[in-house]
Amino acid sequence: MTLAELETPKSSAPGQYLGYALQPVRLCFHLLSVDVEHQVSLEHIEDVAVHETDNKFLLEQTKSALTGNPASNRSVDLWKTLANWADLCVANTVEAANTRFRYYVTPVNEGELVSSFHNATSVEEAQSILSKISTKTFIGKKGTGIEPLVNRFLAAGDDICLQIIQNFDFLTEDDPLDSIRSKLNAFFTDETLDQFCAAAIGMAKDEVEKLIRAKKSPVLDAGPFRKNFLAFVRKYDFSSLLIPSIEEPSPEEVNVVVRKLPIFVRQLNEVEASDDLVMTAVSDFLRTTADKIHWADNGDIVDNSLDELDTSLIRHHAHESEELEDTHSHMQPPARGRVLYRKCRRLQLPLEGRDLPSYFIAGEYNFLADDVKLGWHPDYKKIFSSD
Repeated sequence: MTLAELETPKSSAPGQYLGYALQPVRLCFHLLSVDVEHQVSLEHIEDVAVHETDNKFLLEQTKSALTGNPASNRSVDLWKTLANWADLCVANTVEAANTRFRYYVTPVNEGELVSSFHNATSVEEAQSILSKISTKTFIGKKGTGIEPLVNRFLAAGDDICLQIIQNFDFLTEDDPLDSIRSKLNAFFTDETLDQFCAAAIGMAKDEVEKLIRAKKSPVLDAGPFRKNFLAFVRKYDFSSLLIPSIEEPSPEEVNVVVRKLPIFVRQLNEVEASDDLVMTAVSDFLRTTADKIHWADNGDIVDNSLDELDTSLIRHHAHESEELEDTHSHMQPPARGRVLYRKCRRLQLPLEGRDLPSYFIAGEYNFLADDVKLGWHPDYKKIFSSD
């Protein structure tokens, strides 16, 4: 696939996502999401399946709801899926206790039964649902509607049916591309995001089709796929982007830092910043610190580039601070400080001409605040002079 091939616009046809059908889109999402040692298959044992370690599976049946509601209680699609899952368990293709059964529907649709399946986690809850769907009233007249499918599901036996109900997962989205965009949006501009989404989906589909043509099982390894996609992106776009080195820290990791009260947190407390603002600031600070170390160690940036960036940030802070003194002098110092912080953290600048992750400037501002090279309260120099 070449960059020119990425220029294909979104298809206006229903059920098409950047020119691809739903199943390759979900295949791509899982390849970008699962652990690197896992595998993902397309139309092998299910529409899409994640083959985890220790013979565990995620089976995902995908439904593009162009007409009707495949999540309704008496949906033929739903009961055909449940019956097929039961058959796989009876045949020992998968073990019900070690399998997650996902019913994926787009656009958003709801159903009482799928919701009750989704929320059932205990044997008692599953047993209550099984009792309801086993009644003649629910099953309906023999040979009509969903009756053959419900009975096929029930024929698998209570143990399998109860496990499927407990391990059932209902997921519905308006746009299945949003899940992939959420994986990639930290790396690309808005202008190129959909192009690289299309590239990722196309690569997943192409690799599966190569396996099928070679008469091999259509099962892809997540680790090699991600490496290939990363190589593709480097070829076309990484020259203009610095890549985050770590994931967003967990709330627990952030709280450890908050409790230690580093200077940049105390600076935010001084202007009465909200808990959410402080938590985000700490997350930005941790990710930015990790990125600077990683990029420097890898030789991705020149040593003095960060000094030049800091100079620009300090100059911007001074400009915004003076302007607020002229235009917002009527405000109480804490409120003025919060306005200043929000103005500064919204700034976006490149580093060595390359785009930075969205959190980096905010993180670097907090790094400078931690060194008391700048601050948010109008009297920050006096307040933190001893530091």
